[in-house]
Amino acid sequence: MAENEEKELKKDHFLHQFLNPTSIAIFGANDNLLTTMGSMQLRNIIAGGGFANSIYPVHPRLETIQGFKAYESVKDLPIIPDLAFLILPTRAVPQVMEECGQKGIKNLLITSGGFREIGEEGVKFSKKIDDIATKYNMRFIGPNCLGIYNAWYGFPEMEDAYLNTFWPYAIPKRGNISIISQSGTIAAQTFWHAKEMGVNISTSISIGNERNIDMVDFLQYFKDDPRTEVIGLYIEEIKRGKEFIKVAKEITPFKPIVAIYTGGTIAANRSIKSHTGSLSGNQKIYDAVFKDSGIISTNSVKDFLYYLRTLSFAQKYNIFMKGKRVGIITDSGGSGSMMAKSLELYGLEVPEFSTQLKDELSELIPFTASANNPIDVTFDANFFNLFYKFPKMLMKSGEIDGIIVWGLFDFDDVMETIENSGMVIDENLKKMSFMLERSVLKPVKRLMQKYSIPVYFCGPFPYRFPWFQKFISSELPTFDFWDAPPKCLKVLYQYSEHRKKHT
Repeated sequence: MAENEEKELKKDHFLHQFLNPTSIAIFGANDNLLTTMGSMQLRNIIAGGGFANSIYPVHPRLETIQGFKAYESVKDLPIIPDLAFLILPTRAVPQVMEECGQKGIKNLLITSGGFREIGEEGVKFSKKIDDIATKYNMRFIGPNCLGIYNAWYGFPEMEDAYLNTFWPYAIPKRGNISIISQSGTIAAQTFWHAKEMGVNISTSISIGNERNIDMVDFLQYFKDDPRTEVIGLYIEEIKRGKEFIKVAKEITPFKPIVAIYTGGTIAANRSIKSHTGSLSGNQKIYDAVFKDSGIISTNSVKDFLYYLRTLSFAQKYNIFMKGKRVGIITDSGGSGSMMAKSLELYGLEVPEFSTQLKDELSELIPFTASANNPIDVTFDANFFNLFYKFPKMLMKSGEIDGIIVWGLFDFDDVMETIENSGMVIDENLKKMSFMLERSVLKPVKRLMQKYSIPVYFCGPFPYRFPWFQKFISSELPTFDFWDAPPKCLKVLYQYSEHRKKHT
């Protein structure tokens, strides 16, 4: 979805106002950013730039908080805020909720922990907040959650604004992935990695104990949300199993879902119960539910991010796999062999090329290279061939459905190393780097869209290096190790097949 194209939102859904409040009251913040979690959460709300003067800190003693006038009680607020955000000791929550209800506030985020996850006393507190919410017809996310990240807050009127109630401050690039997580860690603390890897986020929700609003509610919202094209789930339990399966089956033919289920073992179940108080189930049951619903599952956080990014790219550019044949282009024999093995272990094919295609390739590679599949051009430094010409030839041949290119290096780092060693770099060498950027990044994406064949680039540098960031900022699928591209192509193929069967 183009960022300058405003599509119709479901503004009548009750969750829309949670994601797009125009005013917010916050309880539990002060000026001590490094010692009080609520203070950093307020700072991140301010940093989002969307509220201007519509932030109302409530504090019994302070007159100002982080530059905003503070109010002794919610009763003193000059307006009825759209959202109340509670980061308070557990015992204070019911009273503050009662006061919010009396004020007329209908929507709350409750970060406070110490509810059902701590045992009998916590269950009593949970019952209290349930009763108060019912009494005043209020809805709340939590407790025991970090709340909301909405990258599209105020768009298009406020082009660069966002809403972030998390304490982590990292902001990934705005995109089409929405995450619903029963853990604040997965919802928020993955953002540093998401930002570096190019996992572009639309919305991320930390739902905590799901006392009032649960995962199914958000799935129903994201099903029709035009800004969500891929959904990630972190699951400790599913409260409404039948409804979950029903809505998941409705979603997956059009929007892929990737899930981590973290229960199913003795130690995991024990940890979950103390974390959110959830009751987890047998892993085999969840595996069956995921398979039946078309949900892609993993136990790896890194693969979770990879799969979300893979499917995000496919959805945005409509590039899905038509079959399971993969072509490998590499300037390293070892990496080519490992990727070929992995692809076959994952059920994909690495076919030998036709005589005609091998003859065409042989005209462009040195005699030491191989025109088989993998195409191994070790000792050849023609990066234009590696990144663009060879992929184009494979696409035109009709013999493959996906491509992996190993050999992405950081040319800026190479140039710096050459200069630091005392050699003067001539202008032609500098121009080569510039020309590669112009002749690969956009053109190869156009080829992918034309043929509906994904090209995955990888090389031996970490993501932080400039050329990797150039590829990532151009939204080209880019990897720092060779074991991930085969996995991601397997997932893309599986989803492509699911999509074909159900649409």
